[in-house]
Amino acid sequence: MMPELPIAAQLYTVRDQMAHDFEGTLRAVAGLGYDGVEFAGLYNRPAEVVRALLDELGLRVSSAHVPLNLLEQELDETLATYRTLGCPIIVVPWLEVSRRNDYAALVPLLLSIAERVHAAGMRLAYHNHDFELAGPTGATGLDTLKNATTAEQLQFELDCGWVYKAGQPVVEMIESLAGRLPLLHIKDVDGQGNWIEAGRGKVGYEQVVALAPAAGVEWLITELDVCPRPPLESLDLSLQWLRAQHSIKN
Repeated sequence: MMPELPIAAQLYTVRDQMAHDFEGTLRAVAGLGYDGVEFAGLYNRPAEVVRALLDELGLRVSSAHVPLNLLEQELDETLATYRTLGCPIIVVPWLEVSRRNDYAALVPLLLSIAERVHAAGMRLAYHNHDFELAGPTGATGLDTLKNATTAEQLQFELDCGWVYKAGQPVVEMIESLAGRLPLLHIKDVDGQGNWIEAGRGKVGYEQVVALAPAAGVEWLITELDVCPRPPLESLDLSLQWLRAQHSIKN
């Protein structure tokens, strides 16, 4: 029997709805049947208020995307906020263009942040796009971050959709990060290169989902940067497809 991993929704998918109706959107996501959420900002809500709402809805926090400049400038306050939410993993979600030409120089900064994240009882992970995967095999930005750190220092959130768009083999990438890959972003890509719900595109998520538990993945996280239909409907379609995969495998 294939272990059933919990599934979270990356709330960036419903960012417009969150900005307009934070509580109502969280209630809607919970109503779809998600096990948890991955935050991409709290929209100026106090952490204690958000935690109470999460507890009411039975939603866990898989992780949170926190901009690198916020981790540099307001780390203690940020860690206190996400500890209140019960968040286990802080994720660096994006690199500004000015930081992308020297990944080796980024390593000491990430290590210094990771030390304090760990002291607060959490872990630090890095989320990729396509630009970290450019270059010769073994010498990409992602390779540099992986090879210059240990699993205890830095983990990864592999965005399978961006791996596919970068022309890299998704399954091999998962295998190469096994043991330091607690989070997988699940978003598909259609034949025209557009984002689409899980299982409706070309990434090949049947194999990805089957491989995930053995690679040490703790959460599957659905996300779409741009949705082909109303975002909550897209989140629902992705969730139902992932649930069906578990039923098929078992």
